[in-house]
Amino acid sequence: MTINRREKLFFLLGGMILLLFFYYLFVVGPAVSKERRLRVEISKNEKKLAQMIELKNKWERFKKARLQTEQAMSKRGKGFTLLSFLEGISRKVGIHDRIQYMKPLSSSKETGSLKLVGMEIQLDSISIGQLVRYLYEIEYSDELAKIARIRIQKLTRGDFQSLRVTLQVETYVPSRS
Repeated sequence: MTINRREKLFFLLGGMILLLFFYYLFVVGPAVSKERRLRVEISKNEKKLAQMIELKNKWERFKKARLQTEQAMSKRGKGFTLLSFLEGISRKVGIHDRIQYMKPLSSSKETGSLKLVGMEIQLDSISIGQLVRYLYEIEYSDELAKIARIRIQKLTRGDFQSLRVTLQVETYVPSRS
């Protein structure tokens, strides 16, 4: 049996096609599949990395805020009380004679080495300007005090208008462990 030139060409072409098929099946196909899996894995890891960077940035901001808080609390001194702080501000603003009462809030929460303490104050017959200045002095002081709640009532006596304000101020102090 002799194989003519045309049959040799068909066998050669069939062998090449078969060789290319096996090459694709065992080399190119797995490589493409692995590349696809690696791209998906890279995408997942990039998202995880971005999340880790964001968490690191949050942690750094938290540490910075904590350090600033600790420094502010250390500047207060050992004898700091919320009552004396609020009385000092009311004298500074000129409304100390308008204080109806100041009483401590009973709900004090402890979080680790800090304790949240609060004071309720009622001011009577004050102007809007005095109230704004008083609130500003509390909120923007270096004593870490904040207004937790405020209630404002308008008082009218003849032609004279003023405000009755009840507010709750809170701050953290070191807990007595």
